[in-house]
Amino acid sequence: MAANEGKKSSVMISPEAFVTMLLHAATHGTTVVHGVLLGSISSTDNLIKVEEAVPICHEEPTKPLIDTALSLVKAASESAVVGWYTSPERLQDQQPGPAALRIASSLAAASSNSSEPTLIVLQNESMSQILRGFDPANLVLKALGKDFGQQWLDPVEVTVTKQGGATSAAQEAYKQKIPVADLVDHFEGSSVDWIRNMPLNKCVEKHC
Repeated sequence: MAANEGKKSSVMISPEAFVTMLLHAATHGTTVVHGVLLGSISSTDNLIKVEEAVPICHEEPTKPLIDTALSLVKAASESAVVGWYTSPERLQDQQPGPAALRIASSLAAASSNSSEPTLIVLQNESMSQILRGFDPANLVLKALGKDFGQQWLDPVEVTVTKQGGATSAAQEAYKQKIPVADLVDHFEGSSVDWIRNMPLNKCVEKHC
């Protein structure tokens, strides 16, 4: 039996990915947002390292949009697709919607890796508090893995590298209104780089 057989995944998120997810959701605060997670998965300890978060849309994604997004992202990065993130539309929502669950399942089906991808759900109330400079009572991110019902609803351990610096970077970027664009914004004419946001990354480097 493999050493990691039956062991739950854990997720480690880079400061850049953390700040990108928060600012993407804050930019489109009245709608659901979706994005893809890039990084690596260790087969020895089921550790999912999320190095990049790429914003895809601020609406319910269609299959053609997802297919196009994944093709463009894979062509632009050597990192593997390790998951998906979403921020629900309503402030009080804490669980992923049907679209996010379907996407997580399809990513797992398309993966050549035996380890499952993760689904990250931003917790909107906590995110709002942290961006306004308050300490949230609950976690800002919820990481989910596949449960016995074959849905991505099983909570797994999640940590953010250099959490303090990443939080400060997110607060500064939010205060300075550093723009974050997703693929749909790009299609609509935005000049902001939706795959690698250099002004945002420089803000993160300053704090981390």
